[in-house]
Amino acid sequence: MKNWNKTGKVKAIFILIISLISLLLFDHNENIDKQNDFYLGMSLITFIIALLFFPLVIKLWSFLGIKFKKPNWNENPISLNYSKSLNFHLFFSFWIISYGFLKTIFTAIKFNKLDGEGIMFLITGVGVFIGIKLAIIWIRNKMK
Repeated sequence: MKNWNKTGKVKAIFILIISLISLLLFDHNENIDKQNDFYLGMSLITFIIALLFFPLVIKLWSFLGIKFKKPNWNENPISLNYSKSLNFHLFFSFWIISYGFLKTIFTAIKFNKLDGEGIMFLITGVGVFIGIKLAIIWIRNKMK
């Protein structure tokens, strides 16, 4: 947080506000235990897909001549430049990690139940984040 500029701070506040607003709109379903089996199974699938998607697609694009820049939290995530496209995905991964974490904690504290949907968001966000890091390691020599 010491190295954050104005853009990084605004993005962090935006993620926190949007995650908290979505918790206010959260409708607790009494059949949450029946849905948890589905969400916990899907979380493993989405983790594997996110983990494999980013390294493979970015390696394919690097073969086509697109050079990627290492994502930086302080840059604008909305960019039409392919070389900075990882900034958006990094922002998105932190967004769904924070939403999944807050929803899981909120449900555990308020209803004393495990929320499979929140865990699915959390695990998917971690998969996207790790996938981006693996892609960076894999094409390190082709990055600017």
